[in-house]
Amino acid sequence: MRNGKALVALVAGALTVLSIGGASAQDKATLRLDWTTLGYHVPFYYGVAKGYYKDAGIDLKVEEGKGSSTGVNLVANQADDFAFADATTAARLIGEGLPVKVAMGVFQRSTLSIFFPKGKLSTPKDLVGKKISSCAGDGIAVYLPAYYRAIGIKPTDAQSVIMDCSVKYTAVAQGQADAVATYGTAGKPLMLAVGIKEVGKFDFADSGIVLPSHGIIVSREKLKANPDLIKRFVAATAKSWEEAIKQPDAAVESVIAARPLLKGKEAPLKDAFLDSQQYIGGTSGKPFGWQSPDDWKKAVDTMVEFAGMKRVDPADVFTNDFR
Repeated sequence: MRNGKALVALVAGALTVLSIGGASAQDKATLRLDWTTLGYHVPFYYGVAKGYYKDAGIDLKVEEGKGSSTGVNLVANQADDFAFADATTAARLIGEGLPVKVAMGVFQRSTLSIFFPKGKLSTPKDLVGKKISSCAGDGIAVYLPAYYRAIGIKPTDAQSVIMDCSVKYTAVAQGQADAVATYGTAGKPLMLAVGIKEVGKFDFADSGIVLPSHGIIVSREKLKANPDLIKRFVAATAKSWEEAIKQPDAAVESVIAARPLLKGKEAPLKDAFLDSQQYIGGTSGKPFGWQSPDDWKKAVDTMVEFAGMKRVDPADVFTNDFR
């Protein structure tokens, strides 16, 4: 009898250990950014540093990227678990048959913008007769005609100057172009980096163009195989974003700890992060990350007309199942 009681106690203890071990087990996952670390990536690093992903049972590794298209393809091929990428790029690739979906919207307002030295232009119609630099790798270039129509000028009224992506900002600084077509989340710090001291911009969204921007992309296989992981990741990301906004200095320090080569750039990182918050709009009364079906319908119409995208059902592009 004594041996029987001892065995029961031993088994109970073993089960307790297994239970504790299971509760603390972490799912290893990777998040692929759309580019090298910039200000609008701050919340992901903060979430890792503060343990928000760990609390959700995720051992997250944040990897830098080489463009939204690359990140989306890596997720589709299951080389990465998640990608933070331009949602319209993902939609275009979905139209081409790539098996991915936008599981969370972060920037609901289009980040497409035109930047210029402050004082050079006053209103969007001042673009008439001006040179606008862009590069072939930019998704924004195909939407310039949509923007021109929205502001009431013809595509031929402004000259698009296609150049290597690495010099499109320098071209403005050196007077080879009057403005640059780029993304609102990154344009200002990159303009400042080439010596332009004061920066102005026109946002496409202000002209009525609806194109959801960055969000979390997952593979359809992951949606089927591990929806719980996605749900936990989305919840942790929402918390990371909300807390980083409250503590921007601490959030930026978490980036420096993870990417020491960025030390000394705390101020522009913070400025870019806070500036990026203007693009979160569009989810009033809904949880952070929820995506508007109406916005996606308008976006698909615009992408079909101007980006040559194959028409897809918006329901095949995004899901709100995790918000």
